[in-house]
Amino acid sequence: MFRFLEGYGVKVLPYHSKRDPRPANVVYGGREVARLMRKDIDRTGVMVRCIQASNPTCFDDLSMWSTYRVLCVHFPQSEARDAIRAFSGIDIAEIKKTAHRLSIGVGGALTKQSAAISIELARAIFFKETAA
Repeated sequence: MFRFLEGYGVKVLPYHSKRDPRPANVVYGGREVARLMRKDIDRTGVMVRCIQASNPTCFDDLSMWSTYRVLCVHFPQSEARDAIRAFSGIDIAEIKKTAHRLSIGVGGALTKQSAAISIELARAIFFKETAA
């Protein structure tokens, strides 16, 4: 996993080194990436490049899982460059903030944050495509 991410210019640091704001191209721990690599290593590589094209500070577990899910559902047979191009025009960090505000309120949670982020990502990609 370390070599896999280093090939994309992403560093893996231990959890105890975590700091806010998150630096670009840094994964803390890497357990989520290892889990996604076991599912589909090629799609995990596309996910890394999509996050780098969108906002390289978004290598947290929720953003990676949500991006991976959007790739599975909306780009299953697409070329990697098409998915990367789609993600390059949106900001995952802003979408994550919006999804968090929509999914969690004073009275509780409407849905899981990863599902909300995935839906907001797909909505942003489709609105960008229809506007073009």
